[in-house]
Amino acid sequence: MSHHHHHTHHPHEAEADALRARLASAVAPAGATADAYRIVGYTDGLVGGAEPECDSLAPHWDSGLTWPDENDPQPGDVCWDAGVAGGVSWDGVFYRDLARYSGSGPLFWSAYLKPGSVAGMQGGFWINFGQGWSHLLNDDPAQILSGASQKLFFDPAAGNWKLVIEATMFVTFEVVVVWSGVKIGGSDPAGIYAREFGLDPLASLTIKPV
Repeated sequence: MSHHHHHTHHPHEAEADALRARLASAVAPAGATADAYRIVGYTDGLVGGAEPECDSLAPHWDSGLTWPDENDPQPGDVCWDAGVAGGVSWDGVFYRDLARYSGSGPLFWSAYLKPGSVAGMQGGFWINFGQGWSHLLNDDPAQILSGASQKLFFDPAAGNWKLVIEATMFVTFEVVVVWSGVKIGGSDPAGIYAREFGLDPLASLTIKPV
C-alpha cells in the first residue's frame, strides 16, 4: 500500500532542510558523548500513554481505518490494543549511527538508528509506544526529520539540548508531537529535560548514557 500521496501531512521540507542546516553547522559543545542514551525508568506507557491526553494516538473505529488483510499483512496494520502490527515496543533508547545518518552531525540520536534496525515487520523502523506508534518516513534514515521520530539532539540555534518524541497518526499519517522538552547547558545530552509542549503532560524526563 503506497502512502506517497500523503506527503502534504509531513513537516514542510523547507523546515526540515532548515533544521538539517542548523544541526550540520552546530558549534558542538566540547565533551565526549556516548553512542546511546536512554530515558531513565522508561517503561511502555511512560510517554504517550496518558489518558485522556494521548487518546487521539489510538485507533478509532469510525476514522476511516482500513482493515488488515490477513493474507497480506503489512507493518502499518492496526493493532487494536496499541500501535501497529510491524512495530517493535520502544525501549526508551536513542542511538547515534553516523554511517547511516550523518545529516544532523554527531550530536543527534534516534530510536530508529538502533544497531541492526531494518525495514519491514518488527524491523525497528516501525515503533510502538504508549497509545501510539511512529514510522521512519519511507524507511529512509536520510528522511528522519521529515516524518515522526524519537530524537535527542543539540539545537545550536537555541543553544540547548532537545528531546522530542513524535507519533504518526492513523489514516492521515500526520506527525504529532507527543512530548518535547529541553535541557539547558552541559557538554552532553545527559540530564533532566523539562517539558515544553506535546500531548503528554509529563513534567520531565531524565536522560543518561546506556
